Amino acid sequence: MKIDRNSGWYRWYVVVLLLLVFILSYFDRFILSLVVEPIKEMMGLSDFQIGLLLGPAFSIFHVAVAIPLGLLADRWSRKWLLILGLVIWCTMTTMSGFAMSFLPLLIFRLGLGLGEAVVSPCSVSIISDYFKREERARAISLYMAGPYLGAGMAFLAGGVLVSALHDVGDIELFGHMFAPWQMTFLVVGAPGILFALLLMTIQEPPKTDTISASEESGPKISAVRYMLDRWKGFGVLFTGATCNFAMATLTFWNVPLFSRVWGWDVMTIGAVTGLFYFTAGPIGTALALWSSKRLGREGDMGGMYTLILGLCITVPMSAIYPIMPSAQLAVVAMFIAFIGKSAATAGGPAALQMITPGEIRSRSVAIFNTVITLIGPLLGPPLIGAATDWSGNPKSIGVVLSGFVLFVGIPTILVMIFGLKHYRKLAEDMKVLTSAMDARDAKSAAIDAKGAVT
Repeated sequence: MKIDRNSGWYRWYVVVLLLLVFILSYFDRFILSLVVEPIKEMMGLSDFQIGLLLGPAFSIFHVAVAIPLGLLADRWSRKWLLILGLVIWCTMTTMSGFAMSFLPLLIFRLGLGLGEAVVSPCSVSIISDYFKREERARAISLYMAGPYLGAGMAFLAGGVLVSALHDVGDIELFGHMFAPWQMTFLVVGAPGILFALLLMTIQEPPKTDTISASEESGPKISAVRYMLDRWKGFGVLFTGATCNFAMATLTFWNVPLFSRVWGWDVMTIGAVTGLFYFTAGPIGTALALWSSKRLGREGDMGGMYTLILGLCITVPMSAIYPIMPSAQLAVVAMFIAFIGKSAATAGGPAALQMITPGEIRSRSVAIFNTVITLIGPLLGPPLIGAATDWSGNPKSIGVVLSGFVLFVGIPTILVMIFGLKHYRKLAEDMKVLTSAMDARDAKSAAIDAKGAVT
């Protein structure tokens, strides 16, 4: 049976498949945090070495290669680059189960960052080319549920997996005994083979919204120069997305907040956080799908309106929950904040695609991710930690968190509202440019067809 690559069901099949790959990438990224203690005990590692494995080993290398890989994705097949990245990171995850010391495990975490750096740039670009401008925000919003579903599954399903393997004990494979934590990496890395085969069913779509005279000239456009020349519109978008990422880093402080202020144990805090990723995340995605359709009736503004709506939810709720009089009220407010963060997370990339030419889509996503990944964490954890230390009272962390949110969030929302006109102008200009190029292509096709008949 011949598959109609332009049919609605196939286009949404592509979105769902790419979403599942995105979920897998976050699952593989977070799974290490669940087996830290047995790894530390078996390898005799220090907390500093564990910190390197959890953070810099993945994130710094991931950021360093994101933009070069985005450039490659604009020049080469995005589908095959995504498959290659998937094979690399799942192989690195599996090989982590064979590591017996710190250095090999560190190298495998570096490889994980290399492989996963291709996921969003390639996937968002492919989805954008499968959907018309008026449908694009909804498709990307669904795809951007990946981080929350992946992190939620890592905490919940991953926790069940780790517990089950711990009950089973050591397992012999290939003539070698594997500890439960090693089997965890083997099991989690295995699905990569299946997803790599499924990705082969995706057809590389032709680039849309191009503004160059020919496809060959597309990669010559400088993504950085293009954004800098239009810094007001891109600046508004980047400011909102960076603020949202900074709000997301508050999750790192959930354990000290709930343990110091309300006396919760680590297991309970972890379970609640994982449950929020898995429930509030999809609710936020549903909100993003609704808002991109209802609020974005102009077609090109759905993603930006969704980002603003998400921030208007997450900023006040994130400021309230750390200073609630009880843990139960804090959990309710935090749940609502998670919904807002999830919606804003979906809106940012969708808004980016409406003002970016097709020739530089992958690079634009890579630059976008690099900026928010670097600046967001710099704004959050270090400032909060320093302010708490300065206060001299560890239990003041709730007030510090609330103050940080207000200090960053309120100016950001004001910038988004008053700077919206700059983004709207970019979206309108892009629509005019792409419409003109489409008309030119249609005219050329008609002339060619007429010549062929003659």
